[in-house]
Amino acid sequence: MSKAYGAAGMAWPKRMTFIIDPKGKIEKIYEKVNVNTHAEKILDDLLAKK
Repeated sequence: MSKAYGAAGMAWPKRMTFIIDPKGKIEKIYEKVNVNTHAEKILDDLLAKK
């Protein structure tokens, strides 16, 4: 699956997040993840869509 989403790394998968809508369409890709702020960023983006 990591290869299909472009997240395959040399030894292990890259740390990436995908927002996927109910129809299965990728709406947003977060390629750079800061573990200290990432959850808040995702929540802000999701809440802004409503």
